[in-house]
Amino acid sequence: MAEPNPSLQVRKIFVVIDPQRLVQAALEKGEWLARRNGAELELYCSVDPESAADAEAQARLIERTQSSIERLVEKSKQDGLKISIRVEANSDWRAAIAKAASASGADLVIKTASPRGPLRRRLMQTGDWTLLRNCSRPILLASPTRSELPKTVLAAVKVNPDSAVYDELNRRVVDLSHRIAELLEAELHAVTVYRGEGVFFDRQKLADQCRLPRNRVHSVEGSPYEGIAQVAEQIGAGAVVVGSAPRPTGGSVLGTTAERVIDEVPGDIVVLPAT
Repeated sequence: MAEPNPSLQVRKIFVVIDPQRLVQAALEKGEWLARRNGAELELYCSVDPESAADAEAQARLIERTQSSIERLVEKSKQDGLKISIRVEANSDWRAAIAKAASASGADLVIKTASPRGPLRRRLMQTGDWTLLRNCSRPILLASPTRSELPKTVLAAVKVNPDSAVYDELNRRVVDLSHRIAELLEAELHAVTVYRGEGVFFDRQKLADQCRLPRNRVHSVEGSPYEGIAQVAEQIGAGAVVVGSAPRPTGGSVLGTTAERVIDEVPGDIVVLPAT
């Protein structure tokens, strides 16, 4: 197993609380990671001020929400977890979450994934896409349907990166994937997706780059997000780690690979933005 990189230690986790959900998958994953890393948790919730008639009602809404979250984490606090809670009222809750997450200084942002398909995302903005496009921190989109911890992790890398940005992003994806697999005591695999005939795939080179045995690296021809989803299903990956390069100006409204893969993979998705 690869040696852990000290720079990948998670010391602060920013967790998005969804006031509409009975089960807070993001909080469950956040608490588990905090216990393993000795990290502190910042819980954030944005409520809609339009549901309150006036400033006094809005203040009561914030207070009720704060109290509700306090009850959720009461036992965890008693067990010694360091947890802070912040509730704000903002009519544009998607933008508010992204702004607060970026400003948090957290090593990891966790949000429960929204169960929506690509057509729905094309027709309306979602909190997941807003967060991916506007937050500079690593993001874990926690599956709302899978509470168990992943036993297999899949790292998505780009073969023969055509820029220094992708080269560095590949390295960071591999490092982070090893760290996650180590924390989960899970098996790590890697996948690369390519297009066109005549593309030479050097399995040993990729295995060396990913610090993995040859039988745990995979290649697929096709679109990146479909190829990643295909291999994730084949190996039963409960978590996928993917890098997010800067989104091109005027790019497709259907999103980048990182944005589209969240609709294709039912497990947890970790998105690492380019720096």
